[in-house]
Order: sequence, then structure tokens, then C-alpha cells
Amino acid sequence: MKQYKLVAGPTTSQILAKEGNNTDAVKNFESIISQQAQNGWAYHSMEPITTSKTTGCISKTTTVSTFYMLIFEKD
Repeated sequence: MKQYKLVAGPTTSQILAKEGNNTDAVKNFESIISQQAQNGWAYHSMEPITTSKTTGCISKTTTVSTFYMLIFEKD
């Protein structure tokens, strides 16, 4: 039976920290995947997860964040 493990990837704001530099974003994901592979986990897929947080009493502000959940598997 396969086992699955979910690992949160970098947030959108972390990925966009250096505007126009795709290399940093790729290296972030590569690092996570490599680290999990060393522990016997094989990369399966990635899914975006969107969360929201509302703050304030009178003038409510909702902040929406997107991050990526990396899914790994092993037998």
C-alpha cells in the first residue's frame, strides 16, 4: 500500500520576492523535492491551496494567500 506525505511549498509572496527571477522559485521547489527524496519519498504532484484571513473589527480586511502543497509517495 502506498503512503502519501504532504509538504507545504513556498508561499506566493516568497516566490515573487525577487521579481522576474524564476531561478529562485525553481530552486525552492527543487530543494524541497531533493530533501524528501533523500528520505525515500518520490514526488507525486503539486496542488495550489488558497487561504484567507479577515482582520479588523469595523473595517474588515481580507487577505488571500496562495501556497503550494507538494505531494510525495512511497511504498
